[in-house]
Amino acid sequence: MWNPWKNLHENFHERIKEMQKSRGLRIWILHILDEHGPKNGVEIMDAIETHIETLHLFKHGKHRNSKRPSPGSTYPMLKKMVNENLIIKREDGRYELTQKSQEIVYKIFGHLHGRYNRNMDIGAFAIENALTEIDGYVTNFENIKKKKLVPHEELIGNLSERLKNIQDSLHEQ
Repeated sequence: MWNPWKNLHENFHERIKEMQKSRGLRIWILHILDEHGPKNGVEIMDAIETHIETLHLFKHGKHRNSKRPSPGSTYPMLKKMVNENLIIKREDGRYELTQKSQEIVYKIFGHLHGRYNRNMDIGAFAIENALTEIDGYVTNFENIKKKKLVPHEELIGNLSERLKNIQDSLHEQ
């Protein structure tokens, strides 16, 4: 039961140090290029903005003013990353990861790297993560003594019914 949790956090501190070295914008650029392939500067800024909006919407259920990185911060960072051999700028103006940066991305995201299919949109990724989290909670409830759950029977029933309705709606047209 705890192996997925243990594996997720196995090199947690090493990943945090790597992320701190990478700073915010740098890690976003690495993430975007890793997940979506080569992009130019505007496409990178668009993708970062979309990711941040989607993550915020998923977490909080509402829109907020997006955090689009500015050209004044993005292009100097791209130039710096090229100089550090983290990315290369192709003749078509798009940037892509080097072997060095691919290793950094793997070090940071570990086994999560690759779970996000390049053809899967971020919404699908968020749904998969939410369902995995729900599965963890259900496993926890399965291990709690039943007498502790009895006072919550109505809420458990309501949640069960709502999940059943979602499942049933998947087959409707």
